[in-house]
Amino acid sequence: MTIKRLKYVTAFFLILFNDSELPGQVRDFQSWWELEFTKEISPKLDLAGELEQRFKNNSLQYSRSLMSLGASWDPSRYFRLAGGTRMVFLMDGEKRFHTRYRIHLDGTGRYELSGFDLSLRCRFQYGFDDIMAFRYFRMNALVNRNRLKVARHIFGTRFGWFASAESWHGSDNESRWLTFAMRYIAGVQFTPTFRSRFTLRYMLEDEFNVVRPSQLHVLALGYNYRF
Repeated sequence: MTIKRLKYVTAFFLILFNDSELPGQVRDFQSWWELEFTKEISPKLDLAGELEQRFKNNSLQYSRSLMSLGASWDPSRYFRLAGGTRMVFLMDGEKRFHTRYRIHLDGTGRYELSGFDLSLRCRFQYGFDDIMAFRYFRMNALVNRNRLKVARHIFGTRFGWFASAESWHGSDNESRWLTFAMRYIAGVQFTPTFRSRFTLRYMLEDEFNVVRPSQLHVLALGYNYRF
């Protein structure tokens, strides 16, 4: 990457990481714990399963548990197509458990430039509260998420770093298509073996154009094992 291009990338992320608090915004620190397993079916096809636990209110209160299943297919070195489903168990203010369901479809473009791995992922996510409600399309939530990511392996080590910015888009009660959240991530990876990887990342998530917007500061620790 040339010096000029690096300056543009740096300026872009400085603008995106601008931490501005909105009036009435609720702030919280959360911690997320993730365990992921990946199975290679063929050189171009992978299956994956993930378990995730989240804590809220300064990481002192249970928030939700997530179970995900998905698959990814690489038709070329520059593009990946993936999809999956997720079941969410969450607790409300009265300490009652509820279940939510999500399905998603991803398209990710990838390119390597001067040792930097660049990617742009476009995700369409559809959420519904009950299995029987899946057919009532208009009653559920369709969300578009777009993520720009840059990553780099530190040559000669088992470490790497990454940073990303992701936007959330959806419709409001008046059927207007709005941007209602941004998530900024910076993290590091440690690969002790060819099959396992630890990931530590910090996330800043800002909501807007919604009632009672939140600003989340999240510390997430993940482990991935590849069969």
